[in-house]
Amino acid sequence: MTRTVRILLLEDWPAADQQMWRHAVQTGGLFDDIGALSHLAEETLGMLRSGYGTWLTWLADVLPGALSEPPDQRLTIARYLNFIEANAHLSPKSKHLYASSALRVLAACYPTADWGPFRKIEFHLKKEADNYVSHRKDGRILSGQFVLAKSLELEAAAETIASPLKKALQQRNGTLLAFLSLIPLRRRTLTSLRFGESILFEDGDIHIVTKPELTKTKTYWNTVVPEVLAPSLQRYVSETRPYLMARGGAEHDSLWVTKDGMPLTGTATGTLIRTLTQDLFGVVISPHLFRDIAATTLARISPEAVGHIRPLLGHNGHLTAEKYYNHATALDVSRSHASLIASLKKDA
Repeated sequence: MTRTVRILLLEDWPAADQQMWRHAVQTGGLFDDIGALSHLAEETLGMLRSGYGTWLTWLADVLPGALSEPPDQRLTIARYLNFIEANAHLSPKSKHLYASSALRVLAACYPTADWGPFRKIEFHLKKEADNYVSHRKDGRILSGQFVLAKSLELEAAAETIASPLKKALQQRNGTLLAFLSLIPLRRRTLTSLRFGESILFEDGDIHIVTKPELTKTKTYWNTVVPEVLAPSLQRYVSETRPYLMARGGAEHDSLWVTKDGMPLTGTATGTLIRTLTQDLFGVVISPHLFRDIAATTLARISPEAVGHIRPLLGHNGHLTAEKYYNHATALDVSRSHASLIASLKKDA
């Protein structure tokens, strides 16, 4: 049975909550009033907004009168426990996500309130979530070596196809999967790649640069397209993409395009990748699972390779020194990842 939860959208929140949120995410100059959550990436803000929206949805269903109370005074221990119990049908990780997100928003917006008792409850939820073993990904975390090899085979086989359209689509598909296997960007970041902004050609290399608003670390992240992928990507950029765009008379700077040359949207990209992986590997792999594949492959290689995981995925470490290490080594990570996989391929 599908486990779902209803989320009240921001525009449907009570006026006091909308005002609280707008203030929390407000940005500005050096002397402006900066919101308590304004430093967070949009993806994180979206998660917090959803978590708080589930809290308001539950209140609207169970205690609608409470919506007229000030946001910080609505949350009592009894209500918090009942809200958590109402989400008992969800996985421990999802249950913790919604409870912790609602609490985090309120604690950030009302820092002087006593949130200690609530944090104790949230801490126990986190322990339960951390100890939970999900089997959702079983059989879908494939070897990065295998995924890269099959993706490049798919791309190369496009040359044997007589139909120009089918040839172009297969070349794009193989390149896209190979790209994700070596540069596992989040779906939103992947579909935001644009020439001259996030795709730069310099000194014979192809650089991929993502803007701060697209990363959890709120910093620029960049890497160089590995040599093993460069020929396929170059073919896509110089031949396949122009052909597809000409079919629909499209004019734009997005990297990934549809069969009619229009920019691939996030939803369409997710559907395409799931379909391709089902056909190619026999299992459905979402765009995000490519990140798990990359991290797992590195972890399996050696203890030294584990150090590449955080910068490859664009995550901060737990220590300040590691944060700077991530920034300094991001340019080399994709090359290292590709080299490690290539070496495994030779030894296979």
